[in-house]
Amino acid sequence: PCGKEEWAPEGSESCFLRTVVFLTWHEPISWVLLAANTLLLLLVAGTAGLFAWHLDTPVVRSAGGRLCFFMLGSLAGGSCGLYGFFGEPTLATCLLRQGLFALGFAIFLSCLTIRSFQLVFIFKFSAKVPTFYQAWVQNHGPRLFVVISSMAQLLICVTWLAVWTPLPTRDYQRFPQLVVLDCTEANSPGFMVAFAYNGLLSVSAFACSYLGKDLPENYNEAKCVTFSLLLNFVSWIGFFTTASVYQGKYLPAVNVLAALSSLSSGFSGYFLPKCYVILCRPDLNSTEHFQASIQD
Repeated sequence: PCGKEEWAPEGSESCFLRTVVFLTWHEPISWVLLAANTLLLLLVAGTAGLFAWHLDTPVVRSAGGRLCFFMLGSLAGGSCGLYGFFGEPTLATCLLRQGLFALGFAIFLSCLTIRSFQLVFIFKFSAKVPTFYQAWVQNHGPRLFVVISSMAQLLICVTWLAVWTPLPTRDYQRFPQLVVLDCTEANSPGFMVAFAYNGLLSVSAFACSYLGKDLPENYNEAKCVTFSLLLNFVSWIGFFTTASVYQGKYLPAVNVLAALSSLSSGFSGYFLPKCYVILCRPDLNSTEHFQASIQD
């Protein structure tokens, strides 16, 4: 028999120290993921600057105006949380990495949902239910929805971190010759509730976007948003499937890949087409073009 930090091959008369493993900063897979995450942050920052420079143009206004900066900030916050998956787990990184991503992505999905709903409501239902539309506008319905939806996820995350606090752990069960350093968040009900809530928001955003598939061309983002949300679904289905059959040292890398795919797809599906119009097709970024599209 060997000590907890030791192991021995079958039939051996000597014990050997276990190797401590975790997702280090200097592994090639870490370099790739860190470079991709940093690139996403730079693109988000560049898009924020581009939108600020063209804030009064029709493309930015149709995308949500100042709401876009809130969406970009939430994506940046979720992206910053991914750095906590690298290096030896500590209490701070265990607390922040999943919670920050879940909250940031929930805020982005809330904004995406209400923005899609707002367009469908204006183009399809405002004339049919003018009283409700006026009450919706006067009572700041979109802002109220985003605040309530975001606060709900914040409450879920605070409860998760307070009741099922993710802690650094040393796992001796996965491999006989290794000690795997990780956090305990994946086994908690709070983790599942937070990600189930994001799944519900994704379905809501998908539904509202699909309802607007026949809106004027400049406002019709159904294809891009639908593709980005489908990629989000596939990413997390792939992660949970992998986690059910693989519990090795690279599981945090799979988690980062799934989260990075979700953030990147959301950013690409919503913001990149608008950046393309601003930078490459300024002739489409005019009031006259938007009015002609609505009339057609």
